[in-house]
Amino acid sequence: MGITGFIRQHILLIGILLLATVLRCYNLFSIPFTHDELSGLLRLRFDSFSELIAKGVKVDGHPAFVQVFLYYWTKVFGTAEWVVKLPFILSGIGGVYLGYKIGRRWSNVTVGLIVAAILATSQYPVMYSQIARPYTTGFFFALLFAYHWGEIVFFRNYKTKHLIWFPVAGALCAYDHHFCMLTAGLFGLFGLIYVARDFFWKYLLLCLTALALYAPHITILLSQLGQGGLSGWLGKPEPSFLPNYLFYIFQFSIPAVMLYLLIILLTRFSGNTHPVQQAEKRSKHILFTGILFIATYFIGYSYSIRIAPVLQTSVLIFSYPFLLLFLFGWAKEQSPTRNLLLVSAIVILNSSVLIFQRQHYTVFYYTPFNQLVLDANEARKSHPNSFTLIFSDEPKTRFYEEKGELVIPDDYLFITVPEFTEKKLDSLLNEQSKTGNYFCLAATATLPAEFRAMVLEKYPHIVWQRNYFSASTLLVSKGEPSEKPIADIAKNQHLFNGYNPGKWYNNSYHFVQNEEWGPGYSKLLDELVKRKSDVVDVAVKLKLSDLTQDPLLVLNVQSGDSTLLYRDTRVSKQRVNPEDSTVTLVQSIKFIDLHYRNFDRPTLNTFVWNRDK
Repeated sequence: MGITGFIRQHILLIGILLLATVLRCYNLFSIPFTHDELSGLLRLRFDSFSELIAKGVKVDGHPAFVQVFLYYWTKVFGTAEWVVKLPFILSGIGGVYLGYKIGRRWSNVTVGLIVAAILATSQYPVMYSQIARPYTTGFFFALLFAYHWGEIVFFRNYKTKHLIWFPVAGALCAYDHHFCMLTAGLFGLFGLIYVARDFFWKYLLLCLTALALYAPHITILLSQLGQGGLSGWLGKPEPSFLPNYLFYIFQFSIPAVMLYLLIILLTRFSGNTHPVQQAEKRSKHILFTGILFIATYFIGYSYSIRIAPVLQTSVLIFSYPFLLLFLFGWAKEQSPTRNLLLVSAIVILNSSVLIFQRQHYTVFYYTPFNQLVLDANEARKSHPNSFTLIFSDEPKTRFYEEKGELVIPDDYLFITVPEFTEKKLDSLLNEQSKTGNYFCLAATATLPAEFRAMVLEKYPHIVWQRNYFSASTLLVSKGEPSEKPIADIAKNQHLFNGYNPGKWYNNSYHFVQNEEWGPGYSKLLDELVKRKSDVVDVAVKLKLSDLTQDPLLVLNVQSGDSTLLYRDTRVSKQRVNPEDSTVTLVQSIKFIDLHYRNFDRPTLNTFVWNRDK
């Protein structure tokens, strides 16, 4: 077959791979580093391989492959974003091709094209292909291992290349990511059941060879297992994790879900019918892919619930192609014309959702670490007396300064928590508000919500706010408040329960001796919360008759007798103004962090607890 004939026969696959390349390489020189990528790059600054392993790998929790690869790759080619990302982009494109090969081999050409089209154009694999972390490389290694595993186990194809690549790809999976190792391990275990009996011992030897290739990494694995998972920042998964994941991989698009359901139905009941024996083999292959994904998910879920949280969307990307194979692998083979229509429908809809609905190239193409400083510099240029506070990882931001892409003024204050407390912030705001009318807060999404509320107490007028992927910049000033309160006790007394009109005078509410509970505010969350991203701030200014007093501002969420959330802010941990014995207490709640919809009539309550009476 000549080149022309090959192209004609594989024109749809070539088109899919070209589109996969375009979507991953669009504006290649502007794809920024993410938080995790910068973290990985900062852990490459060592003089020896042994130091890299001790200080750059063991402390991270990921296996060594990507870190070691980047160590030598960046030494040769440098640390420009596109240079660092290029091998990972290529592995993502390679994964699309392997998805096609496995789909065609285990089922038929139509299935291979459907799987490849989805892998080429969905945000999930596109985004991780653009991130220089273990996810897209593991995605490629898992598919590479699965292909050669299938040749040996399903098709009894014992060619030398399959016998060599089977243990090599298996070891690469283990060196790449622990969940990728889990995926390969499940393949290996199921292979003991599916493999031909006359090849059983040779298959077992191949598995042992893969383990032997991984053996040098075992000491690193044992060290990382002692770190206790990701409980420092990752919560345990909710029962809703799996349905949310399924919606996520289909880009949160109802039209996409409907298209996929239509394709499943149409291709299941129309098309070329295979001989009974061949259909039975195909069913075994496809059923296995579903079992593999479910097993991977439930192992990750159970480990996260019982031992330490590790399950998140990123770690399922290694078994994600096999979920697609399970969903679409039952399709009958279609004619070339129908294949063209199916692929066209998938890539057109998915690409449109990726670009316009998900706005991938707008949202993902900003990195907070340099954008926050650029915004702060712009604020300083228009308002020279503004003070800048940056809640961000300073070494990751300085990385761009070292590359000459940023100029960071010396008076920009970088902060982290818990080192920088609310008390320190209050003192800083009090000092700055005496001399400056403008304040710039540039922060990643992990900024405690109370910090923003405290800034707005002193600088209530929002000049502008710019939101990015996991970060935002806020320029504020003194003047009229920009955010209208939901309830203000000075203006909306009727909204506060327990309010006593006789105790309101001189524009304030007065507690009397032995009075423990003052006015409170309550609201059903279904009536209060309009969007998942909503944040509610509560602020109260207290004047103390005795500086030894320690009243609290309480915020809780309750459902019947169950308390879903309890938080308090107490005077003893805040700055008291020595001039008038006043103190401002602030509490905030991000509803996106609270899974309250699982409960009956959850209610937000907030009040002052005058526990010293």
